[in-house]
Amino acid sequence: MVNPENLGAAVIRWARRESSVCALVLIGSQVHAGTASPPGPDRYSDWDFQIVTTRPARFADRAWMRELGAGEPLAYVARVGRLGSAIKVSAVLPAGALDLVVIPVRQLRMAKWLFALGLAKRFGNVWPALGDLALVVRAGHRVVKGNAGWSDFFQRVVTEIPPRRLSDDEIRSVGEGFVCDYVSTRNKIARGELLAAQRWLHHQLADANFRLLHELRQRRGEPSLSDARRLEFLGDNPQDVVVSALPTAESLAAAVEKCAAGFRRLMDGLVGDTWRWPDGVR
Repeated sequence: MVNPENLGAAVIRWARRESSVCALVLIGSQVHAGTASPPGPDRYSDWDFQIVTTRPARFADRAWMRELGAGEPLAYVARVGRLGSAIKVSAVLPAGALDLVVIPVRQLRMAKWLFALGLAKRFGNVWPALGDLALVVRAGHRVVKGNAGWSDFFQRVVTEIPPRRLSDDEIRSVGEGFVCDYVSTRNKIARGELLAAQRWLHHQLADANFRLLHELRQRRGEPSLSDARRLEFLGDNPQDVVVSALPTAESLAAAVEKCAAGFRRLMDGLVGDTWRWPDGVR
């Protein structure tokens, strides 16, 4: 019987007998099972894989999951992933939750060719998908299907391709955008569009702070995961990115100002006096 603990094993068994799967790579917290740092999986953890396949189109719907023997999915979606360079499948099954990043094999064959020519690092700066791959697998990975060539490829991605980072110019651009969004959010509050302001606070302002804190921790050589993952467990007190607001004008206004104050501190830690909050914006 497939349960949350062995759902990953069911996926691995399926992949090993499926000829269209060239490589299957376990990523996420399950890679760190049995470790305290980084923290391993708990009972809330899902299973995360990258799947390199000759048939990416088959993952557009749930039909392939019948072969897992894990029951009919309660929910299934294939959509562009957070990093924007691959399709991500998310499924909720009776046995647990599963995420698959679907990578067409032709893309990675090109990357292998670049490694063979010694050009991969140069192209990693201009080919976002390669930098995105490095960002994900650098946090921990295990090739559970694939020959030695695939294991070597993913290890070279880790060691030779720098994950995408924010330059100082990009950080200053984030700063300009934050100010624009700050003014827009305050105007929404003043107009009485409280729900729109609440959405903008979380979607724009708080998200900018999460991005900057992630970059700051990386520059300091501190452990950090994107999307604010496990911030509470990384030995820091990330008060600059905490957002708490009720849908009232007073609560939202206070949260926006707290968010802006945290943003200014993060910007100072990243680019110092090369960027400053405009004097005319209060």
